[in-house]
Amino acid sequence: MYKLLVLLLNFSFLSYADDKIKSQNLLEDPACPQLKNLCSNLSNNSENLLVLECIDTFQTSEYDLNIDSQCQHAIYSKKLELMNDKNVHSLLERSCKDIEVLNTYCQPDSKEYSGKYLSCVLDNRDIIKDLICKGQIQRIETVAFSDFRLISKFLTSCSNDIEKSNCGRLTKNSKSTQGDTLSCLQMQISQLSDNCKKEIYHISELQADNIKFDRQTYMACNNDVKKFCSDMRGYEIYKCLMKNKNSQQMSKKCESQLNRRSSLMGQDYRISRGLAKACKEDIKLNHCRKGTSDDKDIRLAQILLCLEAAHKNNSKLLPDCLAEIFDHRKMLMEDYKLSPEIIIDCSEELTRFCTNTEGSQTIHCLMDHAKPRKKKELRVSAQCLRAVENLIKVTDVSEDWRVDPVLRKACKPVVDQVCGNDVEGNSRVMSCLMEKLGTKYMAGPCEAALLQIQYFTARDFKLDAMLYSQCKEDAIKFCHAKKTWADVNDNQMDPERGPIILPCLYRYAYHPDPKMQLTQNCFTEIKRVMRERAVSVDLIPEVEDVCLDDLAEFCFDKTQKGEEMECLQQHLEELTKECKKAVTSYTEEESAHIELNPLIRSACSDALEKYCGNIMAGREDGDVMECLISLKNDVLKQNIKCRAAIEHFQLISLKNYVFTHKFKEACKPYVNRYCPNSSTKYDVIACLSEIMTKDTIKDHKHSLPKDCRMQVRSQLLQQRENIDFDPKLKNTCKKDIETFCYKVDKDFGQVLECLTSNQNKLSTNCKHAVFAIKKSELTDSKTDFALMTTCKGMLKQYCENIDDANVLKCLKLHKDENMFDKKCHMIVVNRLILQNQDYRFNPDLQQACSKDIADYCTRIIVEAKENEEMNGKVINCLKQKFREGKLQTKCEKQMTVILHDQALNYKLNPLLAAVCKSEIDILCRMDDENDEEGQVEECLKRQFIEKKIITKECKVEIATLIQEAKADIHVDPILLKACTVDLLKYCSNVESGNGRQLKCLQIILNDETKSKALEDDCREKLQQRVEMFNNAAAVMPQPESFQDLYETVSNSPARKYFMIVMFTFVGFIFIIGLFFGRVTNKRYTALKNK
Repeated sequence: MYKLLVLLLNFSFLSYADDKIKSQNLLEDPACPQLKNLCSNLSNNSENLLVLECIDTFQTSEYDLNIDSQCQHAIYSKKLELMNDKNVHSLLERSCKDIEVLNTYCQPDSKEYSGKYLSCVLDNRDIIKDLICKGQIQRIETVAFSDFRLISKFLTSCSNDIEKSNCGRLTKNSKSTQGDTLSCLQMQISQLSDNCKKEIYHISELQADNIKFDRQTYMACNNDVKKFCSDMRGYEIYKCLMKNKNSQQMSKKCESQLNRRSSLMGQDYRISRGLAKACKEDIKLNHCRKGTSDDKDIRLAQILLCLEAAHKNNSKLLPDCLAEIFDHRKMLMEDYKLSPEIIIDCSEELTRFCTNTEGSQTIHCLMDHAKPRKKKELRVSAQCLRAVENLIKVTDVSEDWRVDPVLRKACKPVVDQVCGNDVEGNSRVMSCLMEKLGTKYMAGPCEAALLQIQYFTARDFKLDAMLYSQCKEDAIKFCHAKKTWADVNDNQMDPERGPIILPCLYRYAYHPDPKMQLTQNCFTEIKRVMRERAVSVDLIPEVEDVCLDDLAEFCFDKTQKGEEMECLQQHLEELTKECKKAVTSYTEEESAHIELNPLIRSACSDALEKYCGNIMAGREDGDVMECLISLKNDVLKQNIKCRAAIEHFQLISLKNYVFTHKFKEACKPYVNRYCPNSSTKYDVIACLSEIMTKDTIKDHKHSLPKDCRMQVRSQLLQQRENIDFDPKLKNTCKKDIETFCYKVDKDFGQVLECLTSNQNKLSTNCKHAVFAIKKSELTDSKTDFALMTTCKGMLKQYCENIDDANVLKCLKLHKDENMFDKKCHMIVVNRLILQNQDYRFNPDLQQACSKDIADYCTRIIVEAKENEEMNGKVINCLKQKFREGKLQTKCEKQMTVILHDQALNYKLNPLLAAVCKSEIDILCRMDDENDEEGQVEECLKRQFIEKKIITKECKVEIATLIQEAKADIHVDPILLKACTVDLLKYCSNVESGNGRQLKCLQIILNDETKSKALEDDCREKLQQRVEMFNNAAAVMPQPESFQDLYETVSNSPARKYFMIVMFTFVGFIFIIGLFFGRVTNKRYTALKNK
């Protein structure tokens, strides 16, 4: 097509006689006889334009060797004559059918030579549709560019700059120095005067049409064009060469010339002919040159930002323009020389840090040194940092990973393997790559390049294409974000950094008011971004910026995924004030939202998807963490890594109660009210737990709401699980644990159970700490880890709808059933034993007997040491008053329950178990089953009747038991079981308590006529009990004071008899006194009279 066009043009020149251009033919000029041989293909009458075209094909060496100075001058004169405005107009008139259209824009000057007309024609050639006319313009342009002095006012505008910049003097006869001079000026563009700079840009723009117009580039890249771009034409050759500039096969000469063109292109986008042409309409429609004249240069970055902003703001761009934008973004990342800001603002850094890098590696080198974690002397300046930020924004790498050649090369294998569905280049690939950080799929070079990009993306929410597209409206609405993606009129292009917009959006993601929450799409993207940022502190600017010193001091060796944040959390108390505040705030958010915890997400990924997936899909607010904790000792028992990650977070949460989201939300107002001085989470829980315990014991209305009480129970339960979760107990009992529990696993509450079983051997402080825990557990069984986990199945089967405070009571009722779990049975009995060791362990007893304890047992309480067990002393005190019938009704009922349980299992009676230990071991050893059927106590009673009990203390305790049975038959379960039928038959109308039902049965037993009506077993057991009562009375301790004597008599069933005897004795003494008084008086009177 091109050759055909040339033939047509030649034909047109041969067909017309040039009346307007009367000049000697250059081939006939005596000064240039050698031209006939050099252009032998031309006829002698060929017009000068064809001859000049032939001359332009000469190599520089060929030109200088064969063309002498006279001929060179003749050639220049012919060019100058031909490029006269009138002659150019005449040439075009002969070839252009639509010359009239061109005339509306361009008119020839009357001066002999101005160059304005040719310059105007070249600027407006796009309006020409006729191919022949276009070809003619191109031919004229080629000739003109063989000598840049022919273009407009270049020589006039740049003569001083040529002298000043040492780019060489212009001569009329040196073709090679002309191109070198222009090239030299282009290399020093920033130092030129405004007028010269304007002309340089204009010439460079015109050169962009055809590589031949830039003679230095054409000569240097001739072979490279054939190698890489043989099928390309016009400006596409430049584009092709730019794409292959970093190829190892590219010649150094060509690469050097392309670098010169790259620098110019960065200064003025119009020098990139492809972009200027493809995006001309879009630039106009989107006002990307707003406020600037047509002849003013606009940087490539500014135009790209404007077009990208329009595209992101849903303006439709032409497909060709989009393709050019993509190509130029790649070019910017491949060659920093296209970015004048980088060259100018990072000149020192490029020399200091990146001398051994090339192409896009240089940009990544600057990125690496932009991180504030680097030492000050290895860090880029603020100006350079801003230049790199702007480059990342212009290239918009996060929108398409392929733009960055370093990232593309390093991550291509990863993308092909695990992100195959997203290979079309959109931003989902970046998200996919971030998700694979820390996994077996991620390669080291890919991770390094990815984090370098993400470092900047994390600091400007607009750089994340997916986030911006979904959250733009919410950011404007809630966070006062700018309405446009980029403000091209702002020279600094200030990025809206993460610490401003992104945390703001995150706050609204979980806003309590549904009307103030983000849209669902934006919410999903926010979760993704926060999940990706959590991988490294580098991506959390609000933490990193204030923790640089702390990271250097404590976490310099932490390099794995999430380790730096974990390290900061572990050293929370040692951090500087601002860093501690930032880490505390982040950890508080992390507790609520699992996406911020990369350790747990990585270690527990399968469990999260399988068991907690439904929760994660919504606005979870801490529910996911609770889900994992609840599964930790069940389905996750064998998942060591997941358990370790969960337990690590539990340990971190001990530092501050706000690190447990659900607990904070439920209890924060009450922490401020009741526990303002509590510093750690442990102290807060202890404080709130004490309030709950007091309310339960005193039967007051709960001071804490149900949600808070549930959270306190949950936290106490977690404390009991692992000794590490209870730092106070761990420190207090450190030596005791090493002595008695060194073989015990620290998980599953085993250390606490070990300490409890060795309580008599513990040190005083440890004993006090264990006492406080036992008191809490027995007051509220929901906090008893061993009970709740061991009896999980039984609770579900028997006590599913039971109130929290009655869990142990419910299990006690069902513990003797055949289907009851043996392990659960054992632990329930153990808890009942503990309850009988101290009244403070039994909230029901405290509540029922508070007044009786105050009336009768105050001395015991006063003498007791705080946080030390009383070994059943208060209960024994209440037993005595129970036998005496002095307890209030509700306390008497509660004591009946206790005594009944003790009768069935002697272990529930700590005093009996202690003083009769040898007798039980020798005389009454039973298997475990009979231990809880009252057989041991029954055996001891038989041995007591048979006088086989030797120890005095044991005798007294057994006698006491027998006397208690006299007070209420329900205290004697074996007798009660034997006589249940008879009680219903004969004593159903008799009120229980104070021995009344037992007396009823005794009356029937003593009546020979009625005794036979009793059941045989009942009659036999009653007779045994009567004998026991008689024997026990003789063994009971004698009164040691008048008060003891009075209480013994007043509490005796025969107290009326004793009262009659006592009053008879007193009356007898009184009568005798009266009698002896009269006799004495008469004798005294007789003596007196005498």
